[in-house]
Formats: sequence, structure tokens, C-alpha cells
Amino acid sequence: MYEIIKQLCDKNDISISKLCEIVTNSTGNLATWKKGYMRSDYLQKVADYFQVSTDYLLGREPQNIIVTESDHEKQYDETTNQVSEAFSKLSFSDKAKVMNLIAELSEKNDE
Repeated sequence: MYEIIKQLCDKNDISISKLCEIVTNSTGNLATWKKGYMRSDYLQKVADYFQVSTDYLLGREPQNIIVTESDHEKQYDETTNQVSEAFSKLSFSDKAKVMNLIAELSEKNDE
């Protein structure tokens, strides 16, 4: 449990001691967290803070994606670069087809 919470803290740029203080109003509980003990109400507060399930924090279920805003930005930038690279390799006529398809999809979304 502690390692999962530590990873979430690292991923979300918050120290675990700061999280402990937010959740419990004290950093004194951190030692018990390290031993794998946490009150159920604190566990729920940590889960709510990171928007994950308590089962995930307890290692009972996988959390496939833990997404932060910076992750979204990185994924968007990576996807944009991939699309741009693929588009640049197309022939002129294929680029025109892609642009027409984009225009059609945009019209459908506007409806």
C-alpha cells in the first residue's frame, strides 16, 4: 500500500508527508503508513485525493491508467507528432483524401 501511494505522490508531484498532512492533519501517521497500516477513513481520503479506488491502493486491483494533466499533454503532443509525421509522408492525393475525411468528420460533429 505504501509503495502504491508513494508512486501516486511522485506521479502527481506531491510529497507523501504533505499528503499525510492533508489527509490526517499531521505527519505523525506516516510511520504507520510505511508499516502498511492506515485507518479506513484515511485510506478513503487518499483514494479520493488521487481519484482511484481503495482496492487499487490496497493492491487488489490494477489501475491501468493513472493520468495527470501533464500526461494528457504529453500524450497529445506525441499523437500530434505521429500524425504530422505520417501525414508528411503521404502523396499529395492521399493528403487531399485525408483532408476531405477530416472535413466530413468535422461536419458530423457539428450536427
